Amino acid sequence: FWRLKVLKGAGSNWQQWASMAEGGLRQRTQVQDETAEGELNEPGTDAQPPPGPVGPWQKNGHKRRKRGVMKHILSSTPFKVCSLGLMSIVPVYGIIWCLPKLLERVGCTGSFCMWLHYMFAIWVATQFLYNFFMTQWTDAGGSRSVKPRYEATGQFEMIIDEGSGTDEKPSDVPAIKSVLYAPNWCELCQHWKPPRSHHCSFCERCVLRMDHHCPITGNCIGIRNHGHFILMYLFAFLGLSYSFGMCAVAILSTDLAGHGQLGPSASLMDKMLRQSGFASGLTGLVLSLLMHVFNRAGMEISIQTVITLVACGVVLCCGLPALHLVFTNQTLLECHFPMKEYVQIKPQVYCPLGPGFYRRNWKLNVKDLLGARWYMRLWLPTCGGPVDLRPAVSPVPSAEGATCLLSRFKQVEEEGVKREVRSCKELGLNPGPANTGGEV
Repeated sequence: FWRLKVLKGAGSNWQQWASMAEGGLRQRTQVQDETAEGELNEPGTDAQPPPGPVGPWQKNGHKRRKRGVMKHILSSTPFKVCSLGLMSIVPVYGIIWCLPKLLERVGCTGSFCMWLHYMFAIWVATQFLYNFFMTQWTDAGGSRSVKPRYEATGQFEMIIDEGSGTDEKPSDVPAIKSVLYAPNWCELCQHWKPPRSHHCSFCERCVLRMDHHCPITGNCIGIRNHGHFILMYLFAFLGLSYSFGMCAVAILSTDLAGHGQLGPSASLMDKMLRQSGFASGLTGLVLSLLMHVFNRAGMEISIQTVITLVACGVVLCCGLPALHLVFTNQTLLECHFPMKEYVQIKPQVYCPLGPGFYRRNWKLNVKDLLGARWYMRLWLPTCGGPVDLRPAVSPVPSAEGATCLLSRFKQVEEEGVKREVRSCKELGLNPGPANTGGEV
């Protein structure tokens, strides 16, 4: 075996993720070694080939991953149409049936006041549905056509300059050092993987700056549609906050006879629930609260309040983590599988990139996804022009990450490398078809 040398990661939270990363790499190496032993069996032995259908597009005997029924359903056009219809329930029902009742309850009967509410509600609903639709149908960004700067070795380039992690443009500051990423070959797609890209088993291709495959939209979230994905959550937050606020004002401002006591129909329903035993505990509290809302506000506002609360719970659980990852320039896959990307310090010496390596100013992180015309996308349902692929092909490190990486270069020159591994497979890397034995 030839020998590779590995350094500790460049980036923040190294101690937190070191043991987790090493355990994951060892496990992946064992699986690859078992696969390699099976491929080296002589013809005529008892070795059985791996199960699964073979596609016509495969090369060099690689086996295609079997797609289950659920994968086909989540990626199909009927599922996307149904998902879009489900997301349209709250805004469409709210504007057509509930908003007139809300404006009547809060006393907004003037033409100008009603016009403002309708225009705002229609604008928010249009922005939300447009960005949800574009998240579904926009290509996330395949990496097949992206070639590495050094195609012979399959290595992409990172430029470290004095403006890393600042508001300065890369062209305005001089470059300090050019760093090469470790080569990583995708066996399924048969091409080099750019930095921060991953292979999606649903879409069966490598996606540029892949965040995750969203089962709700039925599409991958990558560099080309990540901006629509974030704007979808932003306008969902805004629309649901407006809906909940209007419903709350309408319920609290209703002047009923009896100072909020239940009406005849609601009292009868409350009596039936208590006699049946459903009015005890948390269930009884929720049902009693719903009856009070129904009695005060009516059926339209009550339904809008319930579906708004349900939608708020879903959006808060999914949207807040997604926004946090965007502001810190991280992807969901990088959080779940840290320390999987390496840069070359010098021949046969690699350094893993730790969590937070790309964490720059939050404004720069958002602009990388929304593009140069980000302000237009906040006001109008538009794509804002072509998406810049440079953040996905040649990402810019944060100031802290660049400093740590440069210190690793100095550390190698002064102290050398203490930890060694036998091959790239122990690091979870594939050096490519020209180096099947793990050589670089």
